[in-house]
Amino acid sequence: MSNFNIAWMYPDTLYLHGERGTILALSRFAKLAGFEPAVHKIDFDTTDFRPDDYDVIFFGPGEICVMPAVRDSLMPYKNVLIKYIAAGRPIIVTGTSVALTGASVVRADGTEFEGLGLTDSVFTENESVYGDDVYFKCEYNGRSMELIGNQIQMGDLDIRDETPFGSLIYGYGNSGKDLNEGIKKENSVFTNSLGPLLLCNPWLTEEIVRVAAMHKGISDIDFDFDQQFEKSSFDTKKEFILTKETNLTNCSR
Repeated sequence: MSNFNIAWMYPDTLYLHGERGTILALSRFAKLAGFEPAVHKIDFDTTDFRPDDYDVIFFGPGEICVMPAVRDSLMPYKNVLIKYIAAGRPIIVTGTSVALTGASVVRADGTEFEGLGLTDSVFTENESVYGDDVYFKCEYNGRSMELIGNQIQMGDLDIRDETPFGSLIYGYGNSGKDLNEGIKKENSVFTNSLGPLLLCNPWLTEEIVRVAAMHKGISDIDFDFDQQFEKSSFDTKKEFILTKETNLTNCSR
């Protein structure tokens, strides 16, 4: 049984909204796939971070005010991380860290700082925070799927010429102005969706593990996991969201 190495980026700094559940989901599905999962915490004291040593790299959400410090810490690895993405290896970024990994962040007071630059997006902080469910369709690793999460949006995301990760069925998405949700670059995902994302949507977790496994030279994976409970939960949430959407439409008439 080979190791499946997961880099958990700055978990004591980027720790909002319970997204540690995404780490638990990745570990669980890596084990179901026949690997021995190992979670490595990467933080300000890490001196031997080598991105290519990891099968999946995960950034959870954090406060916008901490992002310049995280960016400065990671700048020496920027080009390696860009090559990691270009090679089709998965970096998963959720919530506000989509701002951190973009090109720049404009604060509500008009000040601006540079992001890590893994995408060309620009994040503009709003004076108010939006919170609601988010429901969208997407494609990952050639598999079409629907995802449901929640969104605690502190600003608007202009993805420029990047490819959106998903197309909204319900929710705010990147800016509340179109149907775009997140960004997808090769097999890396930058999404506003929380939940925890991979705990609530195991079909996406499966595909991320498959992608990582392919880069280890393993293409035949059979997950011995009954998703009936998760599918039932998904259907219940979907019914609630669509009922809510109908009610909102009726109220606007």
